[in-house]
Amino acid sequence: MKPLSLAIALMAAGVLNMGAQSQPPSDEQGVRATIARFYEGWNEHNADKMVSAYAEDIDHIDVFGEWQKGRETVRKELARLHAGPLKTSQKTYQILKLRLLKPDVAVAQVSSHSINGDNIGTFVLEKQKEGWLTVSFTNVVPSDPPWKK
Repeated sequence: MKPLSLAIALMAAGVLNMGAQSQPPSDEQGVRATIARFYEGWNEHNADKMVSAYAEDIDHIDVFGEWQKGRETVRKELARLHAGPLKTSQKTYQILKLRLLKPDVAVAQVSSHSINGDNIGTFVLEKQKEGWLTVSFTNVVPSDPPWKK
């Protein structure tokens, strides 16, 4: 191959490779990263990191049916809990189902386990200018209904 042809081929390959490296993550990867950030914050007992996965106007319903509205309200409650009764809690989690309902809306069902017990959470996420953020979260404790006992 002539030196000029080789140089052009190498430059073209470099430009193509640069384009591949700068590709944004897929939407599914973005949703998974947001959920992972929440659980990383949980295990670090870092309320700021946990709520960084939440939109400003988050609706958060916990396992007791308490409904916290707004990121700052949730942040204060998580900080209080992780300074007290949850200060040793560590969670493992598994995304059981993830659906992209629209280009900017996703729903994920997540199972988690800690020394405090098991949970199933539903994350509703919206793609905002900051990336994927949770706009609604509901958490339940799985158990058999009374009629099955």
